[in-house]
Amino acid sequence: MELLLLLLTAHFVADFYLPTHNGNKALKANSLTSSFNWKHAAVHGLLNIIVFVFASLTLPDSVMVNITFLPMLTLVVIICASHLLTDNWKLHTSNELVHLLAVQTIHILLICLLWSCISDFTLQQVNVFFSHILTAKNMVIAVSYLLICKPASVIIALALKKHTDNLNDSDNAIEHQNAQGNELESMNADSSAPNKKATGLLSAGAWIGYIERCLAISFIFMGQFAGIGFLVATKTIFRFGDLTKNKDMKLTEYMMLGTLLSYAIAIFVGWNALQIYKLL
Repeated sequence: MELLLLLLTAHFVADFYLPTHNGNKALKANSLTSSFNWKHAAVHGLLNIIVFVFASLTLPDSVMVNITFLPMLTLVVIICASHLLTDNWKLHTSNELVHLLAVQTIHILLICLLWSCISDFTLQQVNVFFSHILTAKNMVIAVSYLLICKPASVIIALALKKHTDNLNDSDNAIEHQNAQGNELESMNADSSAPNKKATGLLSAGAWIGYIERCLAISFIFMGQFAGIGFLVATKTIFRFGDLTKNKDMKLTEYMMLGTLLSYAIAIFVGWNALQIYKLL
């Protein structure tokens, strides 16, 4: 396990700490034959060689007894080749976040697989490892996080649907009235002027809900209930300015309903999951 942790450390250092900013631009702009791609792969190879030398000198003989020079060299070559291929793949993807997560998952799984091969990690040991992870207690925690994300958002949306429709109808009526009252002014306005109506980020509200509920349930599992109060206070501070500026009672009550319902679901799921966890 020590060798695996060293290999993962070398991977993260080479991927996130050693490449320069200009190098990352070159990685995106050039092809498989670019010098930066080869330098990037060489850095990974060099760090992995350093890992094996360090492991040979410091780790117990029981860990390194079955690891010879040829398996070490094969692992280094495969890791370098995988980075050349994934760096070239970035040229054909537009979503950098998806690329980053996919590439990191591939490299981590590959390192784990190569480590298991050179370390004679048996299937029985794999079964023991996963049996310690896939326990009933851990599944309760995992299901709790799943429930408070998308399912909770659907419940909140359905519970507030009547109020959402009411707000939308009010906004449409106000916009129609303003459009009729300002028709002459609109005709004289500069058509190229940007629309300055305040709008939120796309899907930001949903992600804020996911994160706040995940944090709330995490505080419950850790027994830090004061953290939930901190979350509510933080959100209130940031929302207070917008709600005060709008001076819209309906919008204020709507936001309060959504926030309280979001935390209520998180607390309900978290508290019951914690009780089930204690019974198992």
